[in-house]
Amino acid sequence: MKKLFIFLVVLSSFTYGQDYAKGKQLFNTHCAACHKMDKKLVGPPLQDVIELQGAEWTKKWIYNSKALIDAGDPHAVEIWEEYNRAAMPGYQFLKDEELNDIIEYLSQWKIKKIEAANVVAPVAAPGGQVVVNNTPTPTYIYILIAICLVILTVAIYAFYVGLKAITEITAKTQSTNLYLMKKLHMDQDRVDGEMNTLIDNKVKKKVDKKLKEFKKDLNKRLKDLK
Repeated sequence: MKKLFIFLVVLSSFTYGQDYAKGKQLFNTHCAACHKMDKKLVGPPLQDVIELQGAEWTKKWIYNSKALIDAGDPHAVEIWEEYNRAAMPGYQFLKDEELNDIIEYLSQWKIKKIEAANVVAPVAAPGGQVVVNNTPTPTYIYILIAICLVILTVAIYAFYVGLKAITEITAKTQSTNLYLMKKLHMDQDRVDGEMNTLIDNKVKKKVDKKLKEFKKDLNKRLKDLK
């Protein structure tokens, strides 16, 4: 139990002793001249080094990369070969907590980058104060969009009903047309005029009926939104 307690104390001191901001400052001072996080420079990019090689390996590499190369470490040798056998200078003068801070910066860099990309862009207030524009979209905007969609649906449906009615009536009156011409001795123009009037009246009644039903349904939905 005592050993477990000591382990937890050591682990917590290591975790909370790491400082991202200090690590960033140390990286910019000692590493940025030769390394970028996301692309090659004089040395390799470092955004994935913790994930791929681990914190302890990276810490040893920063402290004394030549010792790793001389020991035949495969990855250290691979980097050395790839970058013209130019060994990175050692940083034995850095304290252990400073190395931990650099490790923290390297391990958190991608996460911090994603978090920064997701932050809402700030807006300058009239007094020069910067505020974050995170106002939610007003509810009435959604209501207006819903109403516009319903009106568009009604218009499309009315057009469909009218077109369908015209088609049906025209088909049904073909035989009637011939009958009137033969029995009542009416010419084509007069028959066409009578049929057009009949079609217009029936279509108007049918469309008016459907529109009333839609208006009633629309009013009910708008009341529900309120």
